[in-house]
Amino acid sequence: MRIGLLGPLEVIDDDGAPVELPGGKPRTLLAVLACHAGRPVSAEVLVESLWGSAPPARADANVRVYVHHLRKALGGDRIGRRPEGYVLWLEPGELDAARFRSLLATARAEPLPERALESLEAALALWRGPALAGLESVPALAADATGLEELRLQALEQRFEIELSRGRHEGTIAELRALTGQYPLRETFRAQLMRALVGVGRGAEAAAVFESARQVLADELGLDPSPQLRDLHLAVLRNDAPPPAAEPAPFAAVVPRQLPSRVAGFAGRTEWLARMDELLPADDAERDVQVVTISGAGGIGKTTLAVHWAHSVSERFPDGQLYLNLHGFDPVRTPVDPPAALSLLLTALGVRPRDIPPDPAQRESLYRSVVAARRVLVVLDNAHDAAQVRPLLPGGTGCLAVVTSRDPLTGLAAAGARPMMLDLFDTIEAADLLERRLGRWRVAADPAAVADVIARCGGLPLALSVVAARAAVTSTPSLAALAGELGRARRALDSFAGVDAATDPRAVFSWSYRVLDDATARMFRLLSVHPGPEVTVGAAASLAGVPPEAAGEALRRLCAASLLNEAGPGRFAAHDLIRAYAVELAESTDADAERDAALSRLLDHLVHSAYPATLLLDPNQTPTPIDPAAPAVTPDVVADRQQAMAWFDAERAVLLAAVERARADHPSHAWQLACACVVYLERTGRWPDKLAVLGAALESVRRTGDRPVEARILRSLGRTLGRLHQHDEATEHLREAVSLYRDLGDANGLAHATGTLGELLEGAGRYEEAMTYTRLACDLYRRNGNTLGEARSLGGVATLQTMTGRYVEAIATCERALELFTAAGVQGELAQAGVYDTLGVANHHLGAHAKAIECFDRSLAGLSAGARFYAGLVLTHRADTRRAAGDRERARQDYREALTIFTGLGAREAETVRNQLAALSAELTPRSS
Repeated sequence: MRIGLLGPLEVIDDDGAPVELPGGKPRTLLAVLACHAGRPVSAEVLVESLWGSAPPARADANVRVYVHHLRKALGGDRIGRRPEGYVLWLEPGELDAARFRSLLATARAEPLPERALESLEAALALWRGPALAGLESVPALAADATGLEELRLQALEQRFEIELSRGRHEGTIAELRALTGQYPLRETFRAQLMRALVGVGRGAEAAAVFESARQVLADELGLDPSPQLRDLHLAVLRNDAPPPAAEPAPFAAVVPRQLPSRVAGFAGRTEWLARMDELLPADDAERDVQVVTISGAGGIGKTTLAVHWAHSVSERFPDGQLYLNLHGFDPVRTPVDPPAALSLLLTALGVRPRDIPPDPAQRESLYRSVVAARRVLVVLDNAHDAAQVRPLLPGGTGCLAVVTSRDPLTGLAAAGARPMMLDLFDTIEAADLLERRLGRWRVAADPAAVADVIARCGGLPLALSVVAARAAVTSTPSLAALAGELGRARRALDSFAGVDAATDPRAVFSWSYRVLDDATARMFRLLSVHPGPEVTVGAAASLAGVPPEAAGEALRRLCAASLLNEAGPGRFAAHDLIRAYAVELAESTDADAERDAALSRLLDHLVHSAYPATLLLDPNQTPTPIDPAAPAVTPDVVADRQQAMAWFDAERAVLLAAVERARADHPSHAWQLACACVVYLERTGRWPDKLAVLGAALESVRRTGDRPVEARILRSLGRTLGRLHQHDEATEHLREAVSLYRDLGDANGLAHATGTLGELLEGAGRYEEAMTYTRLACDLYRRNGNTLGEARSLGGVATLQTMTGRYVEAIATCERALELFTAAGVQGELAQAGVYDTLGVANHHLGAHAKAIECFDRSLAGLSAGARFYAGLVLTHRADTRRAAGDRERARQDYREALTIFTGLGAREAETVRNQLAALSAELTPRSS
């Protein structure tokens, strides 16, 4: 399916035929959802979009009818319902506006003008007329239409700039004349038309264009032309060559709109909203306050208030609104470190990733420079402390930062922060929330029950919201039963012991839980067994031993009851308080044997999902003996190496937690799962994570008595400890592995461990000893007829030869290793890419720089997308060669790319590359006399 917004709204099916859409307001509704594709839009916003400030009495019901008609036209799964509102799900490439933005971003980042021109022409070809033609007057769509039109004009300007820089003047004049007539106040088009006319010898006409611009600007705005246009005019009068266009900024003029959707039925906080409004001056004068902090207990509504207010004042910040969740008090995710946060903010502002400095101080400086002259609203949500926030505060006087945190953030006082400490809802605010969520008539019908509900919830907005969500879907209109249930179930959540004694979220959760059907209630309890942080439909199905369809339905019902939220497409998470409640329920309701069986099924799911995925990453690895999965287990399925890498990336935190969870009572699962993770963890350079899972695996396998697997884990542990420079402990593990393989009579295993011992000695700088063990491994592989193992070990021999200065010998060894890889029928092998890297290093030292670069290119081409750590090493070697060959600019590009990889992985090699970059920069900087 394709949806078009760049012209009249249209929907095209996969056969290329137009989809017949219902007319009138359903079309407007679809346009609003398409402008927010992939993000929920609240019913409140949709009602306002369709009817403005005077909606009909049954507006919500009408919206549901329109959604029903759209689902019939588009397909039932295209428009979903989440607690935050309706969401239109689209695949990449299905929305023309998204394709346009992507092509424009590609053009802006492309250093080659002709390639940039191709992207621009493809982007402009998507336009069929004015954006949202026929709907652009709808207030809710006007800003989107205007924003898209602005981007179209910027694309045209960039296209003309490239054409003019290539001397193609004649072909641009007619189109530029038309555009200056259509957009008389847009000086860029005027300047480009003048340059085109001068380029074909029509200077008098160029001067006339300037006079026309001067007259229009004076009549319409009372302004003079810009200095750039005046300078161009002066050059025309003097018959000088036109001055070149200004150098493009290292970032595109992106206007970010990142605010999450408003919470439907926002209530209370009137005083706080007024106090925040007072921070904005009555006009565009410089504001006194640039930072506002909103602090308070978890679940008290800090984010809700910040996002609601940010939406209400977004027009005061025309250069964009940024939003970033810093995960400061997330129960499972680590807080976002300031350099990573700055990278996200800069990218949102249009800075190309390659232009983001690796140095944190330089990154912070660039961020402040980008926003200095702009009016941007920055919402920094869930901050851990002042140190995390301080580098992210914009410096421009036209900007405002709103920071939420459980911490008071008193450390931001020096930045002039205006602190706001949220408290619990009072009775009026709580009643207002229930009224907005449930309807005025329902709340007014039983004031005593409403008062009782409010008292039981203790003014905690989170608890009130859960009660309202449950009451909204119950078939019983009276709230008296709700109040009675809260009273009978009232207990206290330990994690809220410090809050007002009247607050009892556990009672609220129990009321929502007790009206669930049996299957959904069981799913809720068993989710407490999952180690977190997020659960997929497949994992939930295996956990409960039910089909995926039933699991998906149960998860959706839990979301509707506000006991779960969808953290991303197909991934679900629970608030930490609700998760604690689920743990208590499971322990008190389900037998130990049932919970243990659920954990066993979940571990089966992870093992049987991870093992096929790791075989895609490295088909030549030693097979892992895994037990059959239980009958009710539904493993995830990945089709190729890229999907396998994405699966591991998404599930990494779950896998690490699962190995730790399994080591005590499910030792077989622990070591099987650990063995399935090691290839991914090594390819991504996550050595501490790999060490942790292998430590758990070794303890577990010794309890099961599987000695061949124990030998394999000992070898992998030795390799990992060597990477972490813990050579003594690594040597101990490897010698133990060698002894065990010898006792088992496993010749291939003995060769593996011997070769790994050689790698360890190499890392310790003991090259001659390393050579002895590595050659011994080659001999063992050769005797065993293991051609692939011999090829890999020869690669190790060649590496040692380069380290000891025997470069000619290293080249011969590499060529022999490559012959063996070919004989083994192997392509895309990591060790094969490593041999090309070693071949490049040897040629580099022999002065054959062109040949060395060719080898490094082949090495990089042979690495899979997931082998990021090794790609960083090869990029560093290629940079060294380019630097030695005098190609310093391309060397700097390679160093920077390697630094980005190593920094992202937290690898210690980042410091070495950073030093090389600094030395190269010193070489490139002209010395003063």
